Amino acid sequence: MPQSFFILSGEQPELAKDELVSISKSYDPKATSTKESRLVIIKSAVPWEKIAKRATFVRTGGSIVSTLDDILETKLHLSKPKTFACRVINLSSKKINKAKIESDAGTILKEKWGSNVSLSNPMVTVYFIITNNKKYLGYAETMREPKRPRKTIKYPTELDWKLARCMVNLSQLKEEKTICDPFCGTGTILLEAESMGIHSIGIDFDGKMCNIAEKNLVDNGYDSKVVNSTYHDIQKIKDKIDAVVTDVPYGVASRTSIPPKRVLQDFLSIVPKTMKLVIVYKKGLDVDELGKAKKYEIFRHKSLTRVIAVT
Repeated sequence: MPQSFFILSGEQPELAKDELVSISKSYDPKATSTKESRLVIIKSAVPWEKIAKRATFVRTGGSIVSTLDDILETKLHLSKPKTFACRVINLSSKKINKAKIESDAGTILKEKWGSNVSLSNPMVTVYFIITNNKKYLGYAETMREPKRPRKTIKYPTELDWKLARCMVNLSQLKEEKTICDPFCGTGTILLEAESMGIHSIGIDFDGKMCNIAEKNLVDNGYDSKVVNSTYHDIQKIKDKIDAVVTDVPYGVASRTSIPPKRVLQDFLSIVPKTMKLVIVYKKGLDVDELGKAKKYEIFRHKSLTRVIAVT
């Protein structure tokens, strides 16, 4: 089974790892993973590029070729690249002379391929990933960064785009499926879903927010439907959606006199029990209905911690 490697950025390590697994399982339910430090290895037929384009917290990715006992044993059965570079990623507790390893490996591969070394724009990067337990040999062709959605109009309390994107990925949906955000606000979750080829439907009881979300979507070329109504409309469209991904409002952002905990409880009673649900809410609003959910705490500041729950 092919293996892909991903080096995480260091932000939200548990969330980042589970996001990678969720993306891979959306395409291949039998995908498996292992993690050591910031390295995640996924065994799956899904190309690493497909996963990396969607992932939020990945710094580097590529294909695993083998494990090594000695860097000088470098063997890569690849078509001759025009240019290449060698890079050492040290995730071990030992000090390593990365420059020497990169130079030695570069000399071996240049002699083998007859290719030029390019540190600024290589066609192929060869990776030596060193952990406390193993040394991995991998490679990756240069991948163009995916285009980010842009927001014409923003709002102070809106959800951070990274969390929004990660939440969509935790739903384990692939392209052409449909998510619903029943508290869509300015459309952050809708934008992230659409940017990954996932259809979206937004609902918000504040007409101003609906107008902002629609403008942000149109300005990015997306035609997502945005409905000015309450989250109860989920019942009307439940046969048209595959998952619910949302940021449950609280405090002044809720724009309602109903206590946030009661809003959360009523909302959970509306969502079909068999439907995938990924929500973020303020810590302290925990309810029994989310007792079995997988949860991740996101610290913001001393008076605010958010919780992402996946059911």
